[in-house]
Amino acid sequence: MDLIRTVVWWVVAGWIVLVVGVPLAILSIPDPKRRPIGWGAYFWSWVLIKVAGCTLNVEGGEKLKDHRHFVVVSNHQSYFDIFTLICILKTAPHFLAKKELFRIPVFGQLLSLAQVLRIDRQNPDAAIATIKANLAKGMGRPIAIFPEGTRSPDGHFQPFRKKGLNILIETELPLFPMAIKGTRDAMPKGRYSVRPAEIRVKIGDPLFPKAGLSDEEKDRIREGLWKSIHTLLETL
Repeated sequence: MDLIRTVVWWVVAGWIVLVVGVPLAILSIPDPKRRPIGWGAYFWSWVLIKVAGCTLNVEGGEKLKDHRHFVVVSNHQSYFDIFTLICILKTAPHFLAKKELFRIPVFGQLLSLAQVLRIDRQNPDAAIATIKANLAKGMGRPIAIFPEGTRSPDGHFQPFRKKGLNILIETELPLFPMAIKGTRDAMPKGRYSVRPAEIRVKIGDPLFPKAGLSDEEKDRIREGLWKSIHTLLETL
């Protein structure tokens, strides 16, 4: 049964990209906010979670409603974390990507079309300016980051990497800790088959950083976010 479900899942994933994703990507070109891409990402993610036989239960989602611009800081166990995040936000968030990825033919153009934020990790001030410039232009979608840097291979919550999160701390946007559990059951790292799972999400209270913080203050905020997510995971 899992083999049949996996084959159907991948066929549906590819079909939606070709039949829905490509036209919406084209429609997004004249739209500065790339709203059609956000709609398509939400539809794609919702369908893929359903086809996999997963359920999604979210606690604390109402906390996001009073904020237009914010950052979601989440643990990372599976590719299904991305589908889950998009379903909660009902749009594709802005992710961060190092500037070198934008030089890859075709892939780089797709990143730009999806409004992935180009980050120079060797120049944090320029990275912060890039994000703030996008905010000033009316960037309408939240930002999301998985500060562990990669999917956990065994499900254990890993330490945060500094650079990407430090850049987002400097933007002064509210930082929402989010804990996701169950996505590893749907598709763990290193496996591309899918199976049903109960995906549970809990969103904590935001932190409100200020600009011009010292490295020690950033460390405390980063540690506070890690502890918040760890506590949320224990209560899921």
